[in-house]
Amino acid sequence: MERVSSTSMIENRHLRYFIEVARTLHMTRAAEQLHIAQPALSQNIQQLEEELGTLLIHRDGRKLSLTEAGEVFLVEAERSLQQFELAKIAAQRAGRGEVGRIALGFGSTAGVQVVPRMVKNFCVKYPDVHVDLKEMGNDAQIAALRSGEIDVAVAYGLSSNEFQSRELTPESLVVVLPSDHPSASQASIEIKELSQDSLILPLRSIAATIRDAVLAECSRAGFRPKLQQEIATIQTALGLVAMGLGVSVLPASIRYLSREGVVILPIRNSPIEVPLRLLWKRGYVSPVVQNLLETIEAPVSS
Repeated sequence: MERVSSTSMIENRHLRYFIEVARTLHMTRAAEQLHIAQPALSQNIQQLEEELGTLLIHRDGRKLSLTEAGEVFLVEAERSLQQFELAKIAAQRAGRGEVGRIALGFGSTAGVQVVPRMVKNFCVKYPDVHVDLKEMGNDAQIAALRSGEIDVAVAYGLSSNEFQSRELTPESLVVVLPSDHPSASQASIEIKELSQDSLILPLRSIAATIRDAVLAECSRAGFRPKLQQEIATIQTALGLVAMGLGVSVLPASIRYLSREGVVILPIRNSPIEVPLRLLWKRGYVSPVVQNLLETIEAPVSS
């Protein structure tokens, strides 16, 4: 048996009780439907009327009818309960990470294929989560993770005890040549063939891992490259190469971009790959972020 609260505040149970009485216009039948004792139901209805300061139910012996105030209150009570149920469902969905927002930071190369594929897979499963994409360099991603501007970073090589990370598939490097370059007609190229070319590389603040991997590859081939330009985006690199202002070495995902005046070749005998990772703050992980992580099958590193 449900006990009557001593508080005078209107609660959802008061609305539920009143709605059932209003529908049946029979106190005993309503009490049976609600699985409470009739005296408790009567006390709750009386408590509700006292709180509102008006009669909702006209009593003529055992015959019940709604007053004008009761008719109006019935409509609003049903609407209120419906809104409460919708709010409850929305809160439960948010708790499961099925609704909400997630801010994802990424470098321009990762934005060619990795990030679009990741976002598509996530949005298919969680269509009511808004994904806010922010293209930014490595240093900016770290700052944005710290400040909370982004929830997750997709970055080449970034690793820090400050963050948790998840390994993604690493990428090999490719050479980007102007279409009139002497080696452009080859099926592949050795990095040493670029020893006389001017090299276009990302700024260290934008993509330190890619830059360091390229310089390490050149060093392994026995030469120090001539740095022509330092750029912030791969589109700028491709544009400069197309104009014959140098060559570039970038992650292999740029093969999915088309650019007139540019040839992209794999590097022969190259063991170097650039690691790609997801990073997020240690500690509390929101349900939305957790759902993103679960759409990617790979182990989490500490």
